[in-house]
Parts: sequence; structure tokens; C-alpha cells
Amino acid sequence: MTDTRGGIALDETRFPDMELTLRIMRLATLWRTRLDRALRPHGMTMALMRPLAYLTMLPDGATQSDLACAMNVDCSALVRVLDMLEKQGLVSRQPDRHDRRAKRLVLTQAGQAQCALFHQIATGLEHENRAALPPESIAALITGLSTLLANPDTLATAPSGTNVQAEAQHPEQEPPHAP
Repeated sequence: MTDTRGGIALDETRFPDMELTLRIMRLATLWRTRLDRALRPHGMTMALMRPLAYLTMLPDGATQSDLACAMNVDCSALVRVLDMLEKQGLVSRQPDRHDRRAKRLVLTQAGQAQCALFHQIATGLEHENRAALPPESIAALITGLSTLLANPDTLATAPSGTNVQAEAQHPEQEPPHAP
């Protein structure tokens, strides 16, 4: 399939068997860009709102490790962002009663208000994006994506049992052949 984006033709036939991958990558980029643009007039960015949104969905008092796991990022990658969020008064770090080394992350009232505004903006954008699809397609799309996201370990292993991540790290090795 050839697609045109902004006057530039994309020849997706150059990557056979990647129709879903290419579309998910492009859609994620487009969706995030639109959302980031909608947030900027309110002084928000996706880089700062993403951890706040995840903290809203996690149980109260989640640790930095919990947040990193939920976001699928390295703990050290969150430190700078959490420092910024704390400096802005959106998150507080509170000592863990059972582990003196751990800090519990808590959304402040300002953080909760920021998340409410994020929710309002993101919901409006989602309704705009959904408008091009019939309702039954939306339900099927949500079900399909939920199935893929339900067990991230499944995505790391190819149906044949080969490890996709291991192959990506060692592309010089031939994949095992079926007997």
C-alpha cells in the first residue's frame, strides 16, 4: 500500500508483513503530536503529563519503581521528570513506612487538578480522532489493542517460540529452524 502524508508518498510494500507495526508507529506519533500541541497552551507537555496520568491510574502511594514498571521505562529515566514535577508542586515524595530507602509518590491537589485538565483535553482529542470510525470499529479496535497489551511478554516472543528481542540484539545469528 502506498500512503501519502503531507505530500510525501510512503511505499509500505518495502516492508512486507509489517502493516500493523507501521500503522501503530505512525498513529502513535501522530496521536502524541496532536495531544502535545493541544496541551502546550495550558503549560503542559506529554513528557510531564504521562507520569502524572500513570500515577492517577496506579494505587495511591506507588513507588518510583512501580511507576517505572507501569510506564515501561528505566527508574533512572524518571528521576529528572519526577524532580521537575515535585518542583512544580504536582507530586510529592513521601517516606515509605516499611522501607526507609523507598519514597512513595503522591499527587498533590495541584497535580490532581492538572490531571483533570489533561483528561479533559485528551478526551476531546480522542473524540475528534474517533469521529472517522464507525462505533463497531472502535469497539473492535479497543478489544484488539487490549488483547495485545494484556500480556506484554507475549509481544516479546514470536509465535514460533523465537525470542524477538534476542534476535534484535544478535541479528548476525540465524533464527532457529523448525525440525
